Amino acid sequence: MRKLGRLALVFAAFAALFGLQQGNAYALEATCFTADGDAGGKSCYIWHEDSSGHHVDSVKFDALGEYLTITDLVANGEGVAAYVNGVRYPGQSAAYGPVQYNLSIADGTSVKLESCQTDNGKEYDCHTEWAVA
Repeated sequence: MRKLGRLALVFAAFAALFGLQQGNAYALEATCFTADGDAGGKSCYIWHEDSSGHHVDSVKFDALGEYLTITDLVANGEGVAAYVNGVRYPGQSAAYGPVQYNLSIADGTSVKLESCQTDNGKEYDCHTEWAVA
C-alpha cells in the first residue's frame, strides 16, 4: 500500500512538472496598448488558444469608457470569466455572443485584468495583465 501511495505521489509530481492539467488551452496571447483614444489610459486583450493556435476566447479591457468585453469564441462546452481588480465578471456561451460590462473606473486607476477559462464551474489557465483606466 505504501508503494502505491509513493507511485501516486510521483505521478502527481510529473503531472505538475509536465503540465498535465484540465482543459484544452495550449497557448495564450496577450497585448496591452496605449494608442486607444484615452489619454493616459492603457487597454489590454487576453486570448486563450487551442492546439492549432486559434483563439477560443477573449477578454478585453477598453480604457476609453472603462468597458470590459468577454467573448467565448468556440462552442466547446468550456467558457471564460474575467476578474477586474478582484471582482469576477462571468462570460456566457459562444451561442449568445459577447458580454460587455461598463465598469466606470476613475481615470488613472491601475486595473488588474485576469482571464480564466472555465469548465463546469472550475476555473483554470488564468492569466493577468495590467491596464490603466
